[in-house]
Amino acid sequence: MPLLSRIMLCYCCLVGCSGAPEQDARKDVDPRRPSFSPIVGIDFYEVRRSFDNGLAYDSIGFVQEPEWHIKFTREDAVQIYVPGSDSSFNFKITHDHDSFFHFAREAWKVIDLHPDSIMLQRLSLDGLKVNKIRSNVYMRFYAKEYLSRLGTPLAELRKPRRQDSLFVQHMVARANRNLNNVDSSYSSKNYPKLVSKSPILEIKRRRYTDSVELTKRSAAYEYLYPEYDIVIHKAYKDFYHTFSILVGPDGKLRLGKFFVMPEFEESRRKVLTGIIEVYLQNLLDIQPATTLGIPHNSVVYLSVRGRMDKT
Repeated sequence: MPLLSRIMLCYCCLVGCSGAPEQDARKDVDPRRPSFSPIVGIDFYEVRRSFDNGLAYDSIGFVQEPEWHIKFTREDAVQIYVPGSDSSFNFKITHDHDSFFHFAREAWKVIDLHPDSIMLQRLSLDGLKVNKIRSNVYMRFYAKEYLSRLGTPLAELRKPRRQDSLFVQHMVARANRNLNNVDSSYSSKNYPKLVSKSPILEIKRRRYTDSVELTKRSAAYEYLYPEYDIVIHKAYKDFYHTFSILVGPDGKLRLGKFFVMPEFEESRRKVLTGIIEVYLQNLLDIQPATTLGIPHNSVVYLSVRGRMDKT
């Protein structure tokens, strides 16, 4: 056999025969799919969580707070630590397409991936489609070693930034200019606290601990829409009303919204205003909502029952 033919035969045996399957395998790999292999085993701590406008706060008072600690344990697995504890959960990672993945019961897009830092976009899905309007949350993580090199404490990096403070100041000023307007109020994680200072008034904040209720509401529901159940003993009559109140920055209570037939609106307004001024304002210790340390007008939702307590 000629020398050239023998060389070509050896080349085909060494390269060509094994090269074809590898080439076919590469065709099945999406070149746009990022690999988690370079960051396997690295502890990452979330340092910033924000909306697509760069802010951590929105116009109603919801705040994005960085708190995750994650570690990719394999190319297809991630470990997520529960904030404030040593517990962790392991999740399998499934690839969707491009840079889209699923884990921790959420859909994600990988924006940036580096051994020092990663950024993930949390996606909201409508069936198989991405809801672009609601997929507006971005999470930035720094590696543990990178944090050590920075020398800035993690707690400091997680604090609100200047643009957050300016935005909150603007929203708070708007709320405090319109003390009678529910639509101008601003919710807060530090929602208004109402505490009874009289034995004739019982008050309890409503909490959603039932798993069914929690599936219907986000974790922020309790502070965005704080609800209190109140019982007033020795009331002028038996009654039950549901309505909202505005808690001003000075602790002053004002009637918010209530629902009644139009022909009864004015009489109901007088009744509810009387309940607020006679009972609630005088029998409660009131602490207004604050955001970044600034007191502001905020809404609380009440269910108030009056009892004459006849004996």
